[in-house]
Amino acid sequence: MFTYRFRELAVALNKKGEVRSTLAKEIRVHPEQIFNLEVERFSLDSRRKGDPHWSYNVVFDLEKPVRASGNSARGLIESKREERGLETEPLGNSMAMPGHVDIIGAGPSGLWAALHLLRKGFSVDIYEQGKCVEERFRDIRHFFVDRKFNAYSNVLFGEGGAGAFSDGKLNTRTRNTFSEAVLKDMVGFGVDENVVTFAKPHIGTDRLVLMLREIRSEIVRLGGHIHFSTALEDIEIKDGRIAAIKLKEVRGSGDDVSLPFWKPCEALVLAVGHSARSVYTLLHARGVALESKAFAMGVRVEHPQMLINLRQLGKGVDTRLTGAAEYFLATPTLGKTSSAYSFCMCPGGILVPCASEPGTLATNGMSYSRRNGPFANGAIAVPIAASEKLFGGLDLQRQIESDAYRVGGNNYAAPAQTIKSFLAHKEDARLPKSTFPCGLAPSNLWDWMDKTICKSLAEGFQNFDRKISGFIEEGLIVAPETRTSSPLRMSRNNETLESTNTKGLFVLGEGAGYAGGIVTSAADGVRLAHYAKKA
Repeated sequence: MFTYRFRELAVALNKKGEVRSTLAKEIRVHPEQIFNLEVERFSLDSRRKGDPHWSYNVVFDLEKPVRASGNSARGLIESKREERGLETEPLGNSMAMPGHVDIIGAGPSGLWAALHLLRKGFSVDIYEQGKCVEERFRDIRHFFVDRKFNAYSNVLFGEGGAGAFSDGKLNTRTRNTFSEAVLKDMVGFGVDENVVTFAKPHIGTDRLVLMLREIRSEIVRLGGHIHFSTALEDIEIKDGRIAAIKLKEVRGSGDDVSLPFWKPCEALVLAVGHSARSVYTLLHARGVALESKAFAMGVRVEHPQMLINLRQLGKGVDTRLTGAAEYFLATPTLGKTSSAYSFCMCPGGILVPCASEPGTLATNGMSYSRRNGPFANGAIAVPIAASEKLFGGLDLQRQIESDAYRVGGNNYAAPAQTIKSFLAHKEDARLPKSTFPCGLAPSNLWDWMDKTICKSLAEGFQNFDRKISGFIEEGLIVAPETRTSSPLRMSRNNETLESTNTKGLFVLGEGAGYAGGIVTSAADGVRLAHYAKKA
């Protein structure tokens, strides 16, 4: 057998998945002469406006060598089957851990750590301050109506973490054995198998909920225990090692809590997400090593999805075949000393309010699996350098979120401004329609947002309009977007994932400052379990 790879095999929009016949025609062989055909990666190629197509990278075997001619010759490469194109994880030694592990947080890193530790024979308890995803959904819907904030069950906190109420994108810049394991697990839990090979895989909030229920069932089946509405209150460290954890049960609306109780603990996994600010304060008070890190803040922008489809795909393209169009934008600003870039773009999505503390407001975007809403939204973010003060970045986040809550009228309405008015430094008399569920309040963002952020955004919008005509004229700003990542990092040993100064304390995911998104956070949990062995 002779093994080949074909790069960028063009498949017509209405022929999605028909790879074998297209490949056979391209290299001029009969389809039955192609053996062991495997799709490594595929994507939508829309570089030619008005004529997009699917682009596949495949590996396959032939009994006889073949030579392609013309354009085909550029895509055909003689290869070896074992070349997978995945980044190699650094080899690490097995790490002895106690047979029982306590995990704080039921987001991606916590759930996947539990899942893979259980598969290796560990016993696991997960403690999540929020509720199971079904009850969490109900709490969030009630909040949109009555504006009564629940500090423990909201868009940020609860089963699935913040990622459960986002766009559900699974794309990651790092493809390695751990991220591949996450995607394959997802397929096992009912997600479409294309998530393994599609360049920009997407689940959607509605399907994420179903997947989370399957993961929960599997964790319980393997003997794990998940304790919802149970928050971390304190930790005890003896001789530089974790010794016990103090927990409290949260009842009812979140205002009613039981008396805290202590529990012995030899191995503690913190998988708390980037918005668990009380945990950072607790760790600092107990002497656990933390460090300030760079992050980003900005705003959400909303446009008619038809505009984005037209500009990104071209005229006459059937979006029932392509899906709603996306954009990825970036530009240097302020004399190249800063930049503005798009982040977490949600085609056909909706805006949602998110907060982890009462009296504060931030925005986020999410979409359902069909991405068929009339509006597109995306974060436009500006990098923020690491603060010289440990909690300087967190304080800046909190200040902007508090100002937004106040400017919006103290009832979770969001300050908003058309991009056109933002560039003119004036407040709008009327605002266009928006998907934000708690209402909008006209505001001149220059009056209360950080001026450097505003200047960088203004320059970025002007550049983006040159790439997507109408970006300014039809764009609406809904502010602020502050939770792109954590402004703090929990210092850890990158081989063991253990705190640099607290034995038995393992820190994972976005809350630890070492991941960005659903897949990389979950992969952190898989990595921990991969190297763990019972002491």
